[in-house]
Amino acid sequence: MQYENHSSQVNHVSPPKIVVIGAGSAVFGLGALSTIIQHPAMRGAELALCDINAEGLAVIQQLADIMNRAWDAEMTISSSTERRDLLPEADFVLVSIQVGQRETVWEQDWRIPLRHGLRQPYAENGGPGAFAHTARNLPLIMAIARDMEELCPAAWYLNLVNPLIRLTTAVHRYSSIKVVGLCHQLLWGYTMAAAVLADRWGIEVPAGFHVHTDADNMPAFLSVAGEAVKHLEIKAAGINHFSWVYQIRDKHSGEDLYPELRDRWLHHFRRDFEPLSRELFAIYGLMPTAGDSHLCEYLTWVSDPVAQPWRKYDLKLQNWQGNRERRAYRHKLARDIVAGRVDVNDLRDLSRHGMLDEGIPELVEAVHYDRAHQHPQLNLPNRGYIPNLSDESIVEVPGTVSGAGFKGETFPPLPAPIAEMCRRELALSELVAEAALKGDRDLALGALLLDPMVTDIDSGRAILDDLLAANAEWLPQFG
Repeated sequence: MQYENHSSQVNHVSPPKIVVIGAGSAVFGLGALSTIIQHPAMRGAELALCDINAEGLAVIQQLADIMNRAWDAEMTISSSTERRDLLPEADFVLVSIQVGQRETVWEQDWRIPLRHGLRQPYAENGGPGAFAHTARNLPLIMAIARDMEELCPAAWYLNLVNPLIRLTTAVHRYSSIKVVGLCHQLLWGYTMAAAVLADRWGIEVPAGFHVHTDADNMPAFLSVAGEAVKHLEIKAAGINHFSWVYQIRDKHSGEDLYPELRDRWLHHFRRDFEPLSRELFAIYGLMPTAGDSHLCEYLTWVSDPVAQPWRKYDLKLQNWQGNRERRAYRHKLARDIVAGRVDVNDLRDLSRHGMLDEGIPELVEAVHYDRAHQHPQLNLPNRGYIPNLSDESIVEVPGTVSGAGFKGETFPPLPAPIAEMCRRELALSELVAEAALKGDRDLALGALLLDPMVTDIDSGRAILDDLLAANAEWLPQFG
């Protein structure tokens, strides 16, 4: 597969065509549209919006039109519930979809293994819940790739769907489409470091602060995160939701802050602050970036019913009802702007609504107009970027984005124990992707038994059977 296009770039190219699949998403869509439409380099671009929810899509189309006029973006904006109507001549296809109502199926993915004695700490990207999450989303993820092969074979597939490693792996291995996985999780690493070093810059950290990825915690999180990116520069590498800090510096002075961060967090800071991250930092010598909620998903030692590590490390589940309320709030915000009850400029600042800037227009600008851009977190096939992880596996590194494509930065080898945990998760991701694509029950069971949380064959088989039965309407490949 070609990931770097070395053909010459012309300076005066036509504006890009960007297709957004899943544009009606209240959690993702509003923020993505805001950043794309208000970005100066996207002026005049063609923006094509797709969602299977016709009613929600109509609101988003109207909202995009309002942004377009208010912010003088001069875009051509269209929408359709049929992606094939929009894909021809696309330059970038931005995918943020979910099969099944997200909070409902997520809770189901957690409760089914619990019936068989397995309490997962999070159930999104690791554990049996991640198998179900992958298997539901993969048919649609690959159908989009197949349509792109036919209708826009040179376009970039920008994947924002979890489980990010598994789905990005599938597009890379089983299609000819160029794919990059995008995630904002490094911001959690910035925020943890800023909380520990807060007094250097006078950052106000709320009492009992933590970085759990939960709707109710986002205002507190973003208040510290916003300050963190002003003062810190971090380089990290590994795999998605399991990356490790190689370098941390003061953004302005260039001072190496790793010795101070290590000493403070391990010896002079709250022991209840992201305690699992603190424990692994102490054991392996590198700071993990994801925060405890995601870090725990690939580990062996988080689901033992006797030790109950979820209590010891205060591993928090998602607040599914809180997420539903966040979704409802953002849908209402979109409708209120369309109805004129809220000024569209209220969406210029995403942080006030608990939204994150994914950096998408900067990536599009860099590739389309050949304007080199450094991006802190790219999920790409390994090209020696992390030398002790396998080639072709999807690794997460910072990199340079330009007309030549997406090129990662090369790092020294990961410490041996961390590398082994990454290799296991990458092997598992590849097996799950293959099993979910083929609908192969035997391969699925073999993959599930490789998962570090599954410790018994019979319960693993029972969990698989129940997950397949509960999700049958979304898993046609398993027949």
